Amino acid sequence: VNMIVCLAASVVIRLGLASLFPLTADESYYWLWSKHLALSYVDHPPMVALVNYLMTFGHENLFAIRLGAVLITLLVSILIYFLAKEIFESEKVAFWSVVLFQFLPQFAVVWLTQFVELPAVLFWSASLLIIARIMKKRDTRLWCLLAVTLGLGYLSKYTILFFWPCLAIYFWLAPNNRYWLKQKEPYFCFILSLIFFAPIIIWNSQHNWISFAFHANKATSELWGKNVIPFVLDQLVHFTPFLLIYKFVVFNQTRKKDNDLAKLLLCFSMPVFIVFLLLSVKIKVWSHWPSMAYIAAIPLVVEYLITNGKSYKKFVTWVALFTLLILSILFYVSPGIMLHQKEYTGNYKLATDLPKDYKLFAPGNVSSSLFEFYAKRPVYLATGLFMPHPIWGEAQYNIWGIPDLKKGETIIFYANDTKEFRDKATQYFTKTVELPGLKLALVEDYIGNNYKFFKLEDYKEASGHP
Repeated sequence: VNMIVCLAASVVIRLGLASLFPLTADESYYWLWSKHLALSYVDHPPMVALVNYLMTFGHENLFAIRLGAVLITLLVSILIYFLAKEIFESEKVAFWSVVLFQFLPQFAVVWLTQFVELPAVLFWSASLLIIARIMKKRDTRLWCLLAVTLGLGYLSKYTILFFWPCLAIYFWLAPNNRYWLKQKEPYFCFILSLIFFAPIIIWNSQHNWISFAFHANKATSELWGKNVIPFVLDQLVHFTPFLLIYKFVVFNQTRKKDNDLAKLLLCFSMPVFIVFLLLSVKIKVWSHWPSMAYIAAIPLVVEYLITNGKSYKKFVTWVALFTLLILSILFYVSPGIMLHQKEYTGNYKLATDLPKDYKLFAPGNVSSSLFEFYAKRPVYLATGLFMPHPIWGEAQYNIWGIPDLKKGETIIFYANDTKEFRDKATQYFTKTVELPGLKLALVEDYIGNNYKFFKLEDYKEASGHP
């Protein structure tokens, strides 16, 4: 009963919080994918696009997008409950693991939006539960089910492939379960799961392996060591200092225990976190990338607190207070979500107030996708005359197609009002007219504050696009 009440309250509160702010930047980009369904995309596999399509059918429906995020969070909560119960055979550990999951800032705040990490963590959690049951009950039939959940995970995010190195580490730390290395089922599971990779391979083969080139370029984009401290600070904010401190204490103790199932959770948490920490030495690792590592860590920490006589309720309370502090800052300080409710509502007027019959352009992938969501018309990325340097999303928008302009054509451009933009507009168009009264109120200040709508009249060139 407590579990049902907890989850029901979580759904209601999440839907309420999610209704208070407009579509976010990355969320809009992934929603746009649902209007261009494909076997894969430049940035990621297709699952988030499919989820958004199933919720919205490619239409501009913020409630449906957020409902999808809430439902996935609910499913992950249920999987954590059964995972903790399977490992520790304790209703208390299972229940409080779910409660802790609800209150961690990453899952309580960031997961109000729909983005690529949600379906990835969903299938990672399902795979964790299945492998736990396989190790506990030695049920060979479950390997086929594991292949399916892992395959769906591959279609969500490439990092799900970490599952296999984590399993190898587990067999190294838990000799009793090396029995499986002599059986055919794990190898069949691996091969079967890779079949799900076929759509990604097919799509990339048709687009010059663009996804692999895109991710490979990240490794050369940052200075050595530049992002290590930001990565650690991000983890402290998104997963709280309390969990991070206890996590490493628990990892050390679990490693020394003679408990193979607890070691399973260790092996599907610590190595993932370490990999991302090492990656941060060379590339920018965003706060949500290690999210799946925390799914296994949460039950470990809760079980440690309960069995060692620590005040687990006080621990969860401090985590909840930390998250409430973050919510208070977001709601009343920056970006001040509760202070801009009227402006957010005004975004929907854009569809009717924008001048008709003109092509719409914007200079960035998220500014374009946000613009398109509220305009309810196609918005094209400025990858030509107005693009000073390579931009995120350029390759994806080029695949979708960007129309050239005709001499004398007029367009609407949503852009940062800078001297550079004004100079370019004067160079390529006869007249630049700022459109007063039109505004997108967004939670991303870097887009919303100085961005304006312009009508650029009478294109001077014979061909090309903005």
